[in-house]
This record gives sequence, structure tokens and C-alpha cells, in this order.
Amino acid sequence: MIDISRRTLMQGAAFAVVAGAMHRASAQAGADTALFDGILQQAVGPTKLAGVVAMAATDNGPVYQGAYGKRNVAQPAEMTTDSVFWIASMTKAITSTAAMQQVERGKLNLEQPIGEILPELKSPQVLEGFDASGAPRLRPAARPITLRHLLTHTAGFSYTTWNGNAARYEKVAGLPSIITCKNDALRMPLVFDPGDRWEYGINIDWAGKAVERVSGQRLGAYFQENLFDPLGMADTSFKLTPS
Repeated sequence: MIDISRRTLMQGAAFAVVAGAMHRASAQAGADTALFDGILQQAVGPTKLAGVVAMAATDNGPVYQGAYGKRNVAQPAEMTTDSVFWIASMTKAITSTAAMQQVERGKLNLEQPIGEILPELKSPQVLEGFDASGAPRLRPAARPITLRHLLTHTAGFSYTTWNGNAARYEKVAGLPSIITCKNDALRMPLVFDPGDRWEYGINIDWAGKAVERVSGQRLGAYFQENLFDPLGMADTSFKLTPS
């Protein structure tokens, strides 16, 4: 079960209103920005969001840009339209692009059992539940995991946020949460056999490990050399700088 607070729902509703209004206004140049400014200003505060940035654009360029609140509630710096953010799961698109580059270069194959690249995934186990004593019930997966499974979230991995059995296993096994960014957080079993269905999970983290393994580079270095520098993404990296 997912526990969503009233505050979270209200914040989401506020941003839905902003998004809808910005979508309508983005079709007309010179749209009145007072509505956007007002909603964004109301969204930030000591008991709300620290800060927020929003932008709307058409094929002719930006029609609205706004930034309100603080970059960090413990520091005086104001949020600006060029503030740098943690992009969280948007890194999945970047990592998937890196993996497909390695497919193009012949170092990875979409249908190859990924266990041939990552021995850690050579013999995946499926979590079927827990016995009367609370111990996990595991069995071998029906088929190997492939890169295609990982890139399409059909490998069988989940997130503990969305899957109760996965959350229980993490606790029983004493594994760290995925938000700690520790390698041990990836030592999770599958919740279904590879290819059987779709579920959002830690699949792309493993795809990133495969890129590291075949390229011989840490993922951050690979991104910088093969994606960020060629695309002029000068403000994108694994770690924030003081600026």
C-alpha cells in the first residue's frame, strides 16, 4: 500500500493547475503571467515546498519562466530559473541511451543474457512470498534476464515504494534503501519471471552497471565523454559543484 499525505496530494494538485494553465497559455505569445506567478508563490513556504521553477515554451521559444522560494531551506540562496536540480529518474533516459550506444558498438546485445556481462544476475531468484516464520520464499527465475528486459522494465525488478513484498524483503535482508545509492540496494530478488509483465523498478541501475562493465569506465565518466560533452550539457553531472 502506498501512503500519500494530504499535503503531497495538494501540492500535486497545485502543480496540475499550473501545468494546465501553462499548457493553455503557451499557445499564445504574451500570455498574462500573473496566474502562474501567483500559484507558484503560494506553493512555496516554510511548511510547503522549499522552492519551485516552472517554464512554458512554444516552437518560438519560452513564453513563461518563473522561480520562487529557496534552493535550500537552510541557506539564503534564492531559487532561479537556472538552478541545478537532482533529476532523479530522468537519469534513466540517459543511462538507456548509453546502453544503446554500447549495442550500436557491438559490446552489448539486447537479447543476450545479461548474466554473461553481469555475473551478479546470472542466476536470478524470484520472490514468491514469505513462509510462516517470515523467511522469504525464493525460486530460480524461469528464464534469463536480457538487456531488453532491463531497458523495458520487464526483467522482474521492482521498487520497494510500489511493491509490498519487495519492501518486506529489503527489511528482512537488511538491505539499504535505493535512495542511499549504495550498490547493496540492488541485491534484490525479482518479483516475477523476466518477460512476464511490466513493473517499474531498479532495472536501469543494472543497465548502467552493464555499461560500466563493457566500457571499462565509471558511469559518470562514460556519460561525460559520450553524452554530456558532445551535447554541450555543461551543467549535468553526478555531483553538484559548490556553484
